[in-house]
Amino acid sequence: MQAYLRIRPNAAADDEDGAPYLTALSDTIAEMSDRSPGFRIRPAQQQGPATYTFSRVFKPEVSQRDFFTNTTLPLVRSLLDGESGLLFAYGVTNSGKTYTIQGGTGDGEAGVLPRALDVMFNSIEGLQSKAPVRHIGRSCCLRAYHRCSASASASE
Repeated sequence: MQAYLRIRPNAAADDEDGAPYLTALSDTIAEMSDRSPGFRIRPAQQQGPATYTFSRVFKPEVSQRDFFTNTTLPLVRSLLDGESGLLFAYGVTNSGKTYTIQGGTGDGEAGVLPRALDVMFNSIEGLQSKAPVRHIGRSCCLRAYHRCSASASASE
């Protein structure tokens, strides 16, 4: 399992002093500090900043393309090779989930979903089964598996 952190750019309206509360210390470690003395993200018994380790930490200036290439593209390639996979975004409101998944409207702002679909649909040519299909009435018989399915008629 891989866990990635993408730090959203800090908007001036988010915080009065403009100081980020998530800071990338390295490519895999992020530090979280309290925004202000009166605002506690974590329980009061925890004092000072906390560090967390991820598979990769992406700084606010990362492009949609770089984020996709380093996180989702390997997963899509594995899916095309027949492996199972799951990608989900988790975060508080206004943390950038929709922008990461769907993207924006500008050039190069497509998110991971449209990029993944583009890769998949442009990669499946030549991957279709070569097994001959013989239609029998409203069912379908595949010689490769020697099975007939009456449920195929439901999709016609």
